[in-house]
Amino acid sequence: MAKVFNLSLGKSTSSESDITTGDFRDDIKEAPVAGWRGWIGALVAGALAAVLRIPGLSTPHTLMFDETYYVKDGLSLLHFGYEQGAVEGANDRLLASGGENYLDIFTGQASYIVHPPLGKWIIGYGQEIFGATPFGWRFPMAILGILSVIMAARIVRRLTNSDLIGTVAGLLLALDGLHITMSRTALLDTPLSFFALAAFGCLILDRDFVRDRMRDGITYKVRWWRWAMAFTLGLACATKWSGLYFAAAFGLLMLFWDYQQRKQFEPSLLRLSSWLKKDVAPALLLPVVIITTYLVTWNGWLSTSGGWSRQWSATNGGGSFSALRSLWHYHAEMLSFHTNLTSTHSYQANPWTWPLMIRPTSFYYGSDATCGAPTCSQEVVPLGNPLIWWGGVIALAFLGYLAVRRRNSAALPILVAFAAGWVPWLFFTKRTTFNFYSVAFIPYTVMACAIALYYINKKVTGLREIPTDAPPAKRWFLAHWPIVIAVTAVALLTWYFYPILVGQSLPYDVWHDKMWFKSWI
Repeated sequence: MAKVFNLSLGKSTSSESDITTGDFRDDIKEAPVAGWRGWIGALVAGALAAVLRIPGLSTPHTLMFDETYYVKDGLSLLHFGYEQGAVEGANDRLLASGGENYLDIFTGQASYIVHPPLGKWIIGYGQEIFGATPFGWRFPMAILGILSVIMAARIVRRLTNSDLIGTVAGLLLALDGLHITMSRTALLDTPLSFFALAAFGCLILDRDFVRDRMRDGITYKVRWWRWAMAFTLGLACATKWSGLYFAAAFGLLMLFWDYQQRKQFEPSLLRLSSWLKKDVAPALLLPVVIITTYLVTWNGWLSTSGGWSRQWSATNGGGSFSALRSLWHYHAEMLSFHTNLTSTHSYQANPWTWPLMIRPTSFYYGSDATCGAPTCSQEVVPLGNPLIWWGGVIALAFLGYLAVRRRNSAALPILVAFAAGWVPWLFFTKRTTFNFYSVAFIPYTVMACAIALYYINKKVTGLREIPTDAPPAKRWFLAHWPIVIAVTAVALLTWYFYPILVGQSLPYDVWHDKMWFKSWI
C-alpha cells in the first residue's frame, strides 16, 4: 500500500482507507495538522509569492496599459472624492513629479468612468502611503496577490483535508506568470480576484460551520461566515461588476449545500420547511448586505457635488433621494457602455480561448538599448505558466469526473467558482475582452491542478512499496517525487518567462525565443 506523507511535517497516513469511507467516498478522511503548524505550507508559498512580486516593482517606470486610467482615478478619489479628468501630458507630468505636487494634472472637471470605485481607492491609498510613483500604485496589488496565495493554500487545505494539496496549490499560484504580473500592475482585476477568493473561503467556512453543528446537534443563531461572504462579495462588486457572477454562483451553491445538510441530518417531513425557513429566508437578506457594502464605496461620489452625473437628478425634476437617483442614472450609463463595448483592440481575446492562453495581453513594450545588445526588448506580459494553464484544462475536466462519478466534496465548489469567473464571459464574445481577466479564475485552476497532482502522485507511488527502513527524507521523497518533479518543472518555466513577466530588458533574440507562438506577440 502506498503511503502519503504530510508535506509540512513528513507525517504519514494510510491513503487507501481514507478515500473509501463516509458520505463522500473519494475524500481524504485524515484531519490535517492543527494549530500553527498547519500554516507552514501556506506561509512558505506566500513567502515565495513575495519574492516574485515585490522586487523591482517600480519597473518599468511608466503607466502600463490601463494604469493610465486607474492610477489617476485613485489620486482624484483621494483628493476630490470623485474622478476628475486629466490634462494633456498628465502621465509624463505625474512620472516627473516624483510623487509630489501633482494636483495640477487634473482639470477640475468630472471624468466619465465605467467601473465602481473600490479598486481605485485601493490604488489611491497605496500612493497616499508610498507616494504617487510606480511603486506606490503597484504595491497594494502585490500585497493582495501575496495574500491570495496564502488564502488559496488554506482554502484548499480545508476543502481537501490535506496539508499537501493545500501547499501545492499555494506554490502553483505563487509561481503562475499571469498572477505574478497582475500582482505587479495597478489594474482592477487583482482586487476583484482577491475579494472573490475571500468570499469563496467564507462560503466554505460557512458550510463547515453549519455541517458540524447539525451533526453534533448544536443550535446556532447567526451564521457569521455567511454574512462575511456577503460583505466580501459586495467588495468584489464594488471593484468590478463581474463580481456579481460570483455572488450568484456562491449564493446558489450555499443554498444547495444547506438543503443537502437538511437532507442528511433532519427527518424528511421537516426538511423542506426547515430549509425554506432557516436557510432560504435569511439568505434573502444577503443581497441587502452586498448592495449596502457596494453603496458605501461610492461615498466619495455621494458626499460631493462634482462627480459625473452627480447633478442629474437636480436637473431632471429633483425629488427625494436625489443623490441615489443620480447614481442610478449613472449606473444606467455605465451599463450602456459595457454592453456596447465592441471596439477592436490588437490584444483582445475571445473568452473561449482564455483557458488556453492563446492571446495574452502586452501591457508594455520598449526597445531602448539597455540590455547590452544592439537591439533590445523590454516587455511586460501577463503570461500564465503553460504547465499550469494547459494542464489546468485537463485537471478541471478531471475534477468534473471526481464531482460526478467519485463524489469528491472538493470538486464541486472549485468547479462552480471557476465557472463563475469564466462562463458568463462566453456570452459576450462580441465585447472587447482581454485574457488577463482570467486572473479571477486562476486560483481555482491551480486548486484543480493540485488535486489532480495528488491523484497522479498516489497512483504512481502506489506502484511500488516504499521501504520502511529508509531514512525519513528518502521515504518522503519516494512518496512525493511526482509532485516534486511537477512543481519543479513549473518553477523552471516561471524562471524562464520571468523577465517578460516583470519587464526586464533582454536582447531581442532572447525575447523572441520566449514568444512561442505568433499570437503571443
